[in-house]
Amino acid sequence: MKKLLLIWVAAAMILAGCATGAQPEKKEGEKNAQEQKTGFPVTVKDAFDEEVVIEEKPEKIISLIPSNTEIVYALDSGDAIVGVTDFDNYPEEAMSKEKVGGIEFNIEKMISLKPDLVLAPGSTADTAKEGLQQLKDAGIAVVVVNDAQSFEEVYQSIEMIGKSIGETEKAAELVDSMKNSFTELKKKAESIKPEEQKTVFVEVSPEPEIYTAGNHTFINEMLELIGAKNAAGDMEGWPKVDPEVMVERNPDVIVTTYGYYTEKPVEQVLARKGWNTVKAVKDQQVFDVHSDLVTRSGPRLAEGAEVLAKAIYPDVFK
Repeated sequence: MKKLLLIWVAAAMILAGCATGAQPEKKEGEKNAQEQKTGFPVTVKDAFDEEVVIEEKPEKIISLIPSNTEIVYALDSGDAIVGVTDFDNYPEEAMSKEKVGGIEFNIEKMISLKPDLVLAPGSTADTAKEGLQQLKDAGIAVVVVNDAQSFEEVYQSIEMIGKSIGETEKAAELVDSMKNSFTELKKKAESIKPEEQKTVFVEVSPEPEIYTAGNHTFINEMLELIGAKNAAGDMEGWPKVDPEVMVERNPDVIVTTYGYYTEKPVEQVLARKGWNTVKAVKDQQVFDVHSDLVTRSGPRLAEGAEVLAKAIYPDVFK
């Protein structure tokens, strides 16, 4: 009887050992199945070349710049956003999200929202480095998205965010859609002969300090795409302009981008002292477009290019 009992105990231990040995293998199998189903975990190389591991599809996201917010919404993941900046104004739903700051971020509030992912802008990542580290120390995944200055870099931002939130296919579709829109505009612009190309002056801020969009800006890239010449194309970035210099350059069209916060911008330009000899003013070719459409590094840049094209060449881009 005693011998029989020992045999039974030994058999039980062997069975237990087998079960214990098999358990990790089962968990690994479950993990692989989960990866195949959700695509997570993923490793994202962000704008600082840091590899960020995101274990599961983020259910709570904080976006620290309006362009990233627009991208998340364009990827049909807006419901996951729990926090945005004071400057987020599109889409309308984003305006009702919790605010986590503007120029400076409220790190404590961000942590209290318990996000799985924070999408930080490359443009402020240096100044907010200490705060971002606090988020990482709290176990929150932080992806620094590149500070896009061209269409190609916007595509990279969309793809990075798409991978981070588990929407790589939708990100690819969004990029393709933008590229197709730009291609269509470019094809239409091919009908504009070189001698018919208009010179355009874009004002991004009104008097008394007039600033414009020079080279290496989205606006300059759009103007080139639609067959127009940038009156400030020989300047870099966003320079302050001497009004007399622009009067001498005599642009065919003037586009303002501050109508959303300045009353009657077109009328202001048409009535500007000393500008009555400028061709754009004489021909009443002054138009206003929304700044967010032509300067924000998000999915609406394609829409902005079309709005700009229709304002400058209404007959070509019907």
